[in-house]
Amino acid sequence: MPRPTPFVPKAPIEKLPLAVRKAIRDSYESEKEGFEKQISDRLGVEFKVNLNPNEIWAYSTETTDNTAGEILKRYVSGFAYCLRNFIEKYGEEGKNDFNGVVTAHELSVAVNPLGDKAPVIDCEIRDGVFFILFNHKNLGSSTDYISDALLAALDAAPREGLSTKAKYSVDQDYDSTIDEVQEAIGKLLAMPDVELEPSFEANFKALKAYKKDDTWQEGFGRASFDYYEGFRNQLGYQGFKDDEMLQEGLAEQFTTKKIVLQVVDKTTAMYNEVAIEEGTVYIRTVTPEYWWYNTAETGKELVNLL
Repeated sequence: MPRPTPFVPKAPIEKLPLAVRKAIRDSYESEKEGFEKQISDRLGVEFKVNLNPNEIWAYSTETTDNTAGEILKRYVSGFAYCLRNFIEKYGEEGKNDFNGVVTAHELSVAVNPLGDKAPVIDCEIRDGVFFILFNHKNLGSSTDYISDALLAALDAAPREGLSTKAKYSVDQDYDSTIDEVQEAIGKLLAMPDVELEPSFEANFKALKAYKKDDTWQEGFGRASFDYYEGFRNQLGYQGFKDDEMLQEGLAEQFTTKKIVLQVVDKTTAMYNEVAIEEGTVYIRTVTPEYWWYNTAETGKELVNLL
């Protein structure tokens, strides 16, 4: 079977026709400064739009040249629209994430080098520049539909710590609800000052090293919460409430009053295990196969450790 021919980008048009240049001037360049101000105001930094019409218009299949400016403008307006939605959802944290990887503070548009395998529209961050990538057969299509691609490009960029998706999940599904669980665990153990340490950054790094896709990141906060909620429920099932013998038996070993969630390579149980080491309770789960599996059974063997 013959190997597919690699995609070769077209050479830029050396000189655009007058009708194309006029359309770009009237419909795109006349509004470019306004878009730059709008985007800059949202991001809190000076942001530039830098499109190369000679490169982009080489892929035009239009029968008329007077649409060139509108097509370029649609890419910029679509970006501004999706960026607004992104900041409204992810807030100051998301804005900081964006500025932290789009360090050139610049937007550009280019053909996707994947050729026929490329989606209609996609995004990537390259050398600090945010690129909107179009399929070579679909110039001007789906310009308002880059929200998912924008977030994916942002989270694919190399950086330390949690992805934007994971941080949002932690904020929405862990931080907003964990205090109730922590208080309940404290009451069950007669330790009101018990501490929960979810080890977000270490666990995220461990999972990311094994997981081939990033869909798990959207539930990262909820999964972390569910391990602690499962542990709380198991304490109830095992009778810790108002049982001084069990409470004192645990207190003898549980001297740090810290319950740490860890993602590890191997456990003695299939899905997760609980251990007491150097005064700390560890909830351990195996990566990557069994992350967020059987969280309801977290800590079911605790009594047997006392």
